[in-house]
Amino acid sequence: LNSILRNDNSPDLTAEALREFWDKSLFDPWQEISNRPRKEIRGKIVELGWLLAGAPTLESKDLLLKIAHIIETIHLGSLIVDDIQDDSLERRGSPTAHRMYSLPLALNLGNFLYFQAFQLVTQLEVSENYKNAAIRQIAETLRDAHLGQALDVSIPIDQVEKSKIPKLVETSLRLKSGALMKLSVQLGALLNPEFKDWRQLDSFGEAFGSCLQKLDDVGNFSLEGTCEKQLEDLKLRRPSWIWSVLVQTGTDQQWQDFNTAVCYLPEKNLLQQFIKSNALKQTAYEMAVKDLNQVLDSLKNDFSLNDHSPAFLLTSQLTERLIHAY
Repeated sequence: LNSILRNDNSPDLTAEALREFWDKSLFDPWQEISNRPRKEIRGKIVELGWLLAGAPTLESKDLLLKIAHIIETIHLGSLIVDDIQDDSLERRGSPTAHRMYSLPLALNLGNFLYFQAFQLVTQLEVSENYKNAAIRQIAETLRDAHLGQALDVSIPIDQVEKSKIPKLVETSLRLKSGALMKLSVQLGALLNPEFKDWRQLDSFGEAFGSCLQKLDDVGNFSLEGTCEKQLEDLKLRRPSWIWSVLVQTGTDQQWQDFNTAVCYLPEKNLLQQFIKSNALKQTAYEMAVKDLNQVLDSLKNDFSLNDHSPAFLLTSQLTERLIHAY
């Protein structure tokens, strides 16, 4: 803002008024939403990328925190926009941005945060090569995430041919949650200019991010509690992990019964009966955990890690958090 105001020939009073407008419409809402409780998983993934790349010497680990802040800035922007597209009521225990501050202000804030991430990269005390590579990776991630979101909002999942649903869900998970997780490990690994194992790193990031979203989908498939986010993907017919598991493991009759129960939401009686008589949630959880364990095995093999390697210990800690969180 200082650079913008320095280029403004208007009196100081006008500059102060501009700051007040920006605070009210942009920075105060950003601060309020940022202060809400969050898991902060992606920040740790930046550190993991740094470890997997050989943990090059840093003057201060504050650099990892600054890079993590860039990731969280992008993620927050995506949540605000996603909530607008879903017309969600609640995010992190409070009303969504578009309901608390109005849709125009929320949409502007969400988009602003995408561009703010690029600006934050330019302020890092790193090489120009790092900045250029990071900017390219962020641009690619934002493109992929929007491709994934296009799949989410394009057509109700119950109108998709059943044989196509697993691939549709897999691609949506990979392009949205997987892409941002991949970016997190990339920005950590880029701190080592000699690092070469990008294919394995990217594969891990995408797979780990997809598993995170699978577990989140399982957690939201619940009739307990009062969180407005619960069952939202079902109500909106979004391509979530639950639909994919049902197609892969359920019968035609179960598919029909499930769709009927979903059609009656927010009335939950039919869905409650379905959950009691079927093991869909438990099956989805077990399949997600199995996939997560396979990701860990691949990580150990691809990077020659053992159970005591710092990178594997950090990944194991994050995995435990994910499994018990849902």
